[in-house]
Amino acid sequence: MPTLREGFEIDPALAGLIRHMRAIDDYRQVFDRLQASWDTLTLLGQLSGNATEMSGTRSAFETLTASLLGHLAKETRDKAMTDLRIKAQNAIDVLVRNLFERTADIGFLAADTDIREMLEAPVSSEARAAIEARFRDYVAKYSVYSDIVLVDREGAIRARLASHPAQEARHPIVTEALTSTGAYVEHYGLVDFVADEKALIYAWRVEDAAKRPLGVLVLVFRLADEMEGIFRKLLPEHDWTVLACVSPEGEVIAGSCPIQLPAGLRLSPSALQGRDPVIRLGGRQYLAMACGTAGYQGYMGPGWLGLGLIPLEAAFDQDDGELGKSIGEDLLAAVTSRAGLFSDELRHVSRQAAAIQGDLNRSVWNGSIRQAGSTAANAAFSKILLWEISSAGRKTQAVCDASIGDLHRTVVAAIMEKCRSRAAFAIDVMDRNLYERANDCRWWALNASFARVLAAPSPEGRRLCGEILATINALYTVYSNLILFDTQGVVVAVSQPSQAHLVGQKLEAEWAARTLALRTGQHYAVSAFEPTPLYGEAATLIYTAAVQSPVGGRALGGIAIVFDSTPQFSAILADSLPTDEEGAALPGSFALLVDGDGRIISSSDPRFPVGAQSPLPIDAATLERDGDLAGIRSFEGKHMAVGAALSKGYREYKTSDGHRADVVALCAAPLGEVAADAGAKTAVGGAGQGALAAHKPADGVEAFEVATFHIGRHWLGVPARDVIEAVDIAGLKPSAKKAGDGLLAGYKLHEGQPVPVLRLARLLGIPDASSDEQQIVIVRAAGRTLGLIVDALGLIPEIAASELQPLRDLTSKTDVPALGVVATRNARGEPAGMLMLLDVDRLGARLQGEGGPALVQAAE
Repeated sequence: MPTLREGFEIDPALAGLIRHMRAIDDYRQVFDRLQASWDTLTLLGQLSGNATEMSGTRSAFETLTASLLGHLAKETRDKAMTDLRIKAQNAIDVLVRNLFERTADIGFLAADTDIREMLEAPVSSEARAAIEARFRDYVAKYSVYSDIVLVDREGAIRARLASHPAQEARHPIVTEALTSTGAYVEHYGLVDFVADEKALIYAWRVEDAAKRPLGVLVLVFRLADEMEGIFRKLLPEHDWTVLACVSPEGEVIAGSCPIQLPAGLRLSPSALQGRDPVIRLGGRQYLAMACGTAGYQGYMGPGWLGLGLIPLEAAFDQDDGELGKSIGEDLLAAVTSRAGLFSDELRHVSRQAAAIQGDLNRSVWNGSIRQAGSTAANAAFSKILLWEISSAGRKTQAVCDASIGDLHRTVVAAIMEKCRSRAAFAIDVMDRNLYERANDCRWWALNASFARVLAAPSPEGRRLCGEILATINALYTVYSNLILFDTQGVVVAVSQPSQAHLVGQKLEAEWAARTLALRTGQHYAVSAFEPTPLYGEAATLIYTAAVQSPVGGRALGGIAIVFDSTPQFSAILADSLPTDEEGAALPGSFALLVDGDGRIISSSDPRFPVGAQSPLPIDAATLERDGDLAGIRSFEGKHMAVGAALSKGYREYKTSDGHRADVVALCAAPLGEVAADAGAKTAVGGAGQGALAAHKPADGVEAFEVATFHIGRHWLGVPARDVIEAVDIAGLKPSAKKAGDGLLAGYKLHEGQPVPVLRLARLLGIPDASSDEQQIVIVRAAGRTLGLIVDALGLIPEIAASELQPLRDLTSKTDVPALGVVATRNARGEPAGMLMLLDVDRLGARLQGEGGPALVQAAE
């Protein structure tokens, strides 16, 4: 059951959150003040006898504002939870993609020729020094590892990278790696021969040529260092969010804040299940969101979760900053009126507020009509009271519209931020992916078998190299082919049997010559992203490294790895699309990878093929200067939220290795159609707004009251004595006959009688204007009752007869059914608009003369 709190009903799930929503509380206080005004006006209305028609309106506004506050609270909570979800999901997904590469590394490194030969040879300090130098060389390329440990079959530690007193490894992981039927062993916990604290390690057995186990190789992943880098990228400065990687049992594996979420802290598993978004930790309440990984190529990681926390006192105070300020009123109106971005309930509140205000305006207008010409002592007071009631209604609706508008702006800004976040995710994953490619080619070039065969070629050697390349390629599925070539650029071996025709062919690409010119194992070369026959004439990247002689550093040849860019980049973009609460991609959204020249590298949308120019140009230099960006662009008739992020590299890759390639990730999501008539909507009622406090003629001056209304930009009126009342346009019945060239709109039953309703705009030659406030004004015209469709009701001012300027003084036209015009002024004597006073008798007579009977018959 909803809970009543501070004057309005709320969902019980929001009860503990709403007191932290300062914006909601501010609006509540405004509504409370307005409600006090309504109470005062109701009392005054009862004293004057004019409260009958406002009681229902007051109650309707009270119910509406309560509903609005409830919706605002829910949307505010959902926005904060979405922000947490994005960060937590990104954190765990980036980590799992990184760990996927580690599962391949251990398989390859355990098959390294030098490592196998060391375990087969007698123990010696020289052999240990040599293999530990290889480990240092490996970590110089793969800085994600803090230690590499080589253990023989008996558990003796034969070599390692980091200093540690342990001489033997008796942990069960050694036995598991020796006997497991899998491709690797992944373990997180205390490992006695690694460290005194928990570590994430990958292990696999080293086998001889006959597949008999010789020992176990262990890679120790720099988990804390990696998580620190992930958190740093996801949490901007001054962000109150705390991120963590946690086990399903609630153990914090790593946290962005060592005080709030230190590693080893135990959380209640129920806090990770989402039943209650609020958890208590260290005497503080947090909004919490835990997310499982989406996995990568079937690999789901160690089973950990991404966790996002934000203190309740700060959860709802993060404004939209520059993003919100960039959303102009016209753009916001176009987006909110056409897009399915907002709940039906919230849109209904806005429509309901306008409908209530329309009913109130009509009640006030009719009440003023009834007071017109009255000499009763309280008539003037009643008029003032009625317009104060109308003013209270307008203020209430204005606050409703302002609060909804602020929320709409927040929602749009959140989608923009989501696009920016997903673009940043895409480019980060791409950089991390290519970091591995730059490292792989350099490490594999160190394989002793390759150097031996290139130094002394033989059919058997070429076959061995092909087998090694095939084994590597089976572990690293991100490559379409691995190629070994000699100093002449002639292919010696390939990993894929289907590409065996390349053996013996010379590589003519310019990157082959660049590769042979490399002089150290720390350098690599990479091709441009361009079509190549090595990838079926599709565009891709080829990473290369030189295979060097053990003595003298002379290049014996090179290794080229052909990145399977099409599915790999496509998978990155598919995982980077902005999504809804259910995790489904937002309809119409797309993501791109674009090079420095604006050419598409990869696309999630077939409309934008690889090699074409980006449909949304982004200047890489601007991104480099200003950082990731978010904005709104018009594209193919739609307003699009667009996020962009520039490649910044990862660890050594593109930061200190000399390689540079400007690549931009773009994510876009449609917000709504661009209105064809944007900015051209006719303002209703603008002319008369300044006359709310029009001059009251002096005592003794001949005057009359005018019932005014608006059609488009025109301010019109008729003598109040000729008006019966204004009624709702709802219930207007179409005529069964056509008459008067479309002047007849139909008929409206009024006091049991059908009244013909005319389109006054057409009769006067005024362009039709659409309005949600259209009303029917019932008048007495030439002895007949007629209805006039107007766009909005106006004031009922009292006009001095001397202020009416007859139409004959202004124009020679005699067919305009008007008495004249009045140049109105407000209480300060300033011009307040030009009012045209219609002559209802001439209007009725004209209708009679130009098909009036036919019009009436058509209505009847």
